[in-house]
Amino acid sequence: MDELVKLVRSYRLTNGLTDRAQFAEAIFRVIEPELTLFVFKAVRPPFADDVVQEVLKAIVTSLGSFSGATGKELWAWCYRIARNKINDQYRAQANDRLQPMAPEDLWGLVDSSAETAPLATGERLDLEYAMKLLADSKPECGEYLWKHYVLGLDYGEVAEEQNVNYDAARMKIGRCLEEVRKLIA
Repeated sequence: MDELVKLVRSYRLTNGLTDRAQFAEAIFRVIEPELTLFVFKAVRPPFADDVVQEVLKAIVTSLGSFSGATGKELWAWCYRIARNKINDQYRAQANDRLQPMAPEDLWGLVDSSAETAPLATGERLDLEYAMKLLADSKPECGEYLWKHYVLGLDYGEVAEEQNVNYDAARMKIGRCLEEVRKLIA
């Protein structure tokens, strides 16, 4: 059995407050770095620390309800909580979210992701060109595509954020992707 799952089970079975706090601390030492990176990739820096705290708080208050048996299930559960808290942040900042991401912020994210998966020079130039064309022609498409393809939100989550139905979000993302293809061609 995965060591992290053992910690969660021990946490759930322990009645003493001191022991539970020790198990929770051990769990946090394992999950906090991964979830922090996940949140910082999705949320602008002024809000990211608060979102990380909300994610960790939600996880600790919900550990009793986790019923998975594997580390993979536990991580999926943690990432789902993180995505929900990220979505909560997006909804809370609705007016700010309507503004397109500044190009320098976008390139900061691209550069930070290049440390783990570097872009080839040609890919980077293509990305620069496509993002400029998209920003100039349809800024709302940039937001839809960013959320779906970069942040990994599914159609339902994008629909919920944008206050549209599932099919409308799916179709909008499809049309925006076609727009990008036309702009590049």
